[in-house]
Amino acid sequence: MENHAKFVATEILNQLGGNRFIAMTGAKNFACFDENGECGLCFRLPSNFAMKGINLVKIKLTFSDTYLVTFSRVRGATVKEISKFDNVYCDQLECLFNEQTGLATRL
Repeated sequence: MENHAKFVATEILNQLGGNRFIAMTGAKNFACFDENGECGLCFRLPSNFAMKGINLVKIKLTFSDTYLVTFSRVRGATVKEISKFDNVYCDQLECLFNEQTGLATRL
């Protein structure tokens, strides 16, 4: 199961743009996860870099083969959910990320 979670997380990162995405956004602290069979990718953004103070992004592949994307702000031990989107298709990930954070994923 762990290999499946890593595969899903790697595929999500590739759909966002891979190393180009990391270079353009400053994303770091990547982690894959598995919550009751729904795998995904979680990562941090530099503080005060994105709109609305977003510094945590969680993307989960659901059983319907779409994504649940959550944008949050972490301050100390407090996590505040800024926005959440369900039924996001893979070709919508980059655009949604750009709209919510104001960060470009490519030149």
